[in-house]
Amino acid sequence: MANERGEDRSSDPTPPADPTLPVPPWRTPVQHRARRGPRLQLDRERIVAAALRIVDAEGVAALSLRRLADDLGVTPMSLYWHVTDKAELLELVGQAVLAEIELPGRTGGWKEQLRDVHRAMLTTFLRHRNSTEILAGRARFGAGGLAAFERILEILLEAGFTAEAAFDAYQSLYLFTLGFMTTANRTPEFVAIQRQGAAYMLSLPIERFPSIRAVTPVIGRRSLEEQSEIGLDVVIEGVAARLGGAATAT
Repeated sequence: MANERGEDRSSDPTPPADPTLPVPPWRTPVQHRARRGPRLQLDRERIVAAALRIVDAEGVAALSLRRLADDLGVTPMSLYWHVTDKAELLELVGQAVLAEIELPGRTGGWKEQLRDVHRAMLTTFLRHRNSTEILAGRARFGAGGLAAFERILEILLEAGFTAEAAFDAYQSLYLFTLGFMTTANRTPEFVAIQRQGAAYMLSLPIERFPSIRAVTPVIGRRSLEEQSEIGLDVVIEGVAARLGGAATAT
């Protein structure tokens, strides 16, 4: 959909706030005052989209309200009509990422349903590899994060998990996902360090480090997607064995 300047806004990553959800207690409403002069072509969706582009390209540390204002061609003070501070901006950026998750339909047994949900989440997160630390914060309590949380718990509870076991299972998968995302952001420097480390380990004396020498040649042979599938299988099978209880087998 085009805005009044003719710009296509259909791909804006942040939907309007869900009016059906209560306002979080940490959110301070922005006080909109009457403007004087021409109306600025600026809104929260445009601000968040620009902020997410900076985070995607350069990381969270590169994002500041001054940098964002420069990119948008506005004054920093004009941003305060729409966000209260950087903390709220980062929360909104995280919510924008979570809003991109396309939850799949429920097909197959509970294990496959969990795999499908987490595949969808990881696909989204890999598009925004610099957003990991944002997603671990208050962004989770936006509409997108709550929808994913509800789906995962729904799958587990309907499979027969107790409330306690369902949350423990969720937490195990959540920690795996965050850990995977932290290591998935493979900068050129990170890759170079890994290669140097592998070369160094191959030079270690085999009589002292036989296990390291045996394993080092296969380090790095898996793609991120392959490694995520292996990790999901390990966690989900572990959840089934440790916490499943009355859960169905599939």
